[in-house]
Amino acid sequence: MNIRAVVPFLVLLALPVAAQTPAATPAPAAPATTPVGHWVAEHTSQGGIGTWWDFRADGTFTVHIGAMVTAPVTHTADTLTLPPATANGAPVQLKYVIVGDELHLKGANSPEQLLTRVGPAPSATDPLLGKWRPAPPAVVDPDPKKAALQKATANGIFVFSADGTQSVRVPFSTREGTWSATAHTFQFNGQPATYSIGSSGDKLVLGQPPDNTRTDTYLPDPIL
Repeated sequence: MNIRAVVPFLVLLALPVAAQTPAATPAPAAPATTPVGHWVAEHTSQGGIGTWWDFRADGTFTVHIGAMVTAPVTHTADTLTLPPATANGAPVQLKYVIVGDELHLKGANSPEQLLTRVGPAPSATDPLLGKWRPAPPAVVDPDPKKAALQKATANGIFVFSADGTQSVRVPFSTREGTWSATAHTFQFNGQPATYSIGSSGDKLVLGQPPDNTRTDTYLPDPIL
């Protein structure tokens, strides 16, 4: 799904394909000798779709597939400026107010968006920074496709960082599975096929369906 398809129900983003950047690269980490932790795809599709993984020490994992975008933003005390929604368009400006742990966003021609803070605020002087989750819609759209997007959005995470970026994780689907520390493999629940787990420096290298002949690389997720 192209990120432009996400814009209608994520008015606060207005992120065009041209504004996308790869997931922020964290500071160098120790070699990935174990998959335990949060990992994000090093490369996304042109539409801003990618995967992020949560490998747990108990031998289970969850992988999310969805919108995964990082873009530059600027803000004043009450105005958030986002990249243009179209290739030749003007930057998008939204007014915002933060009341306690609630973020209210309002565009010139869009309804107000309400988000609630996730976790503690990272800055005592800049309340916009940190993780936010959209509130569920007050009214579910009668269109099944739009309703599905509304549901996905409510499970998303939006992160404003001190480096002047906004990062988005909106899962469209989720899969569960198990992994083996001795065999260095993983598999999805209900499927017999196994895929390799490896490393390259601080990157996690995972075999890919359908036959494990291709691999993709993953970085420690800087926002989860």
